[in-house]
Amino acid sequence: MKKFLVIILILMTIVSLFSSCGKSKDNSSNSSSSTAEVGDNTKAYTGKFVNGKLTKPFRLKMPTPTGFTEESIIAYKKGFYEEVGIIPEFTGVLPPNVSLVQSIISGRNDLFSSGHITTIAQARQSGANLKIVLTGSSDSQDPRKNHMVWFVKDGENIKSAKDLVGKTIAMSGKGSCAELWNSEFLRQNGVDVKQTKIVVMPDQQQEQALRQGNIDVAILHAPYNIKARNAGGLKVLTTSYDITQKLGDGRLSGVGARAFSEDFIKKYPDVVKAYIVATVKSQQYINDNFDDSLKIAGEFLKMDTKDMGGLTYPDQKWVEEKQVDFWINAAEKNKLAGFETPGKVKASDLYTNDLNPYYTGELK
Repeated sequence: MKKFLVIILILMTIVSLFSSCGKSKDNSSNSSSSTAEVGDNTKAYTGKFVNGKLTKPFRLKMPTPTGFTEESIIAYKKGFYEEVGIIPEFTGVLPPNVSLVQSIISGRNDLFSSGHITTIAQARQSGANLKIVLTGSSDSQDPRKNHMVWFVKDGENIKSAKDLVGKTIAMSGKGSCAELWNSEFLRQNGVDVKQTKIVVMPDQQQEQALRQGNIDVAILHAPYNIKARNAGGLKVLTTSYDITQKLGDGRLSGVGARAFSEDFIKKYPDVVKAYIVATVKSQQYINDNFDDSLKIAGEFLKMDTKDMGGLTYPDQKWVEEKQVDFWINAAEKNKLAGFETPGKVKASDLYTNDLNPYYTGELK
């Protein structure tokens, strides 16, 4: 009888354990469902854009910012994302062999936050259907707000583009803004880019390479151009502002692209609207509070603000087609990859204002 009772007790314990596991599993499932409402991009998201913000929060995947030119730092730290219901999910710094476009295609990131008009055009030609929903960044004559600066060593007999024949020029990448505006700089001065030697090198390595004599010209983005100026021993050959000013508007060398895949835009149109609102607020804040923004970004990036600078932003709330055309025309003139045939790339294919609540009048 005692053995029988022991067996009964064991069986009851086992049943109780299974019952508990079942309940735990159900609770876990409910929790997962709740998390899905905070948009993990794998399950149905039911939030809507109402009165300038989302009715349910959404996790937006984006690369961890590495520079001040990415206004996502300010949007995050000043609470502009939070105001519209976006939870930024910083996915880390991209590996050297992975482009931002590739990371969006793979699903690692949702947001294309660092690049230009030509980048989107080239991505679309390679099959990545990205579309610009907002522009970002504007060039300036202010040394702290330059897009790119062409540096040579003090004492070198390089005073103009004509002196670059046979010289080695370093740039961040082929097909990049550096390649486009360098080609334009040479073209304006009657020099064929083929008369120079182009090497691809990350911005952060170029200053040392220039000082050591391994290259003759370094084309540096912010904040690296600020650091190079502060260190001394180098002279400025030209700037991106000066180059594009000769085309009619120096500010437009810095026009950035903020984009999503067309699939994302179709699936999450309300999230795109919220992103635009938060980003416009961030851009306007930077324009009005540049020094404070530098301080905030410096703390986020763990950088000394004396070596920091960055771009400001155009005073606009939507994409302007004439600015897109400005880049296309320059790329065609310089036969940038993908732009060899005039008229092949059309501005209207690269962007949309259809979900911009300021453009449509949904918001003032």
